[in-house]
Amino acid sequence: MRRSWEGAALLGALGAYGWALPRVRREYAEDGHLSRATAGVVYVAYGLHALGWLGAVRARAWPLTLPAPVAVSVGLPLALSGTGLFAAGWRALPPADDSGLATSGLITGGVYRVSRNPQNVGWALLLTGGAFVRRSGLGLGLAALFWMTFRAYVPVEEAFLERTYDEGYRRYRACTPHFLGWPSRDP
Repeated sequence: MRRSWEGAALLGALGAYGWALPRVRREYAEDGHLSRATAGVVYVAYGLHALGWLGAVRARAWPLTLPAPVAVSVGLPLALSGTGLFAAGWRALPPADDSGLATSGLITGGVYRVSRNPQNVGWALLLTGGAFVRRSGLGLGLAALFWMTFRAYVPVEEAFLERTYDEGYRRYRACTPHFLGWPSRDP
């Protein structure tokens, strides 16, 4: 990348992810919620990651040798569907507490019928699609980093949700796709 701020943002994101994941795991297990500090660092990590990704795709870092029409025809539908999925997931949540978690119970309707993680899946699709549109190999790598971070977080969150919502969450998990798809039956 041409600017040092993008690299600094990515290093900051990696450091924040590394600091936050063990705390998320511990706080969910011991306290049943995230502290303000941990939730804040998670949001900072996402923001820094997005900033580094934006710099990479803007600069077309590690250019892909795809013809522009191919890159756009692959990337644009991914980016648009990801944006829609992210927005629908965000809008389906009730007001959150200080940790960023919804407090009114398990959400299983709307877009949460086709994905247990619509916001993260949507964000990952947006990053992937945007990297294709801009033909940035580094952008694709950073989208993959988000997918890997998300995959590391999911088991922690799902264990917390199962402890919190017990059989209700197990039923929901049994019939709702992890990432995206058709529900097998009503939760």
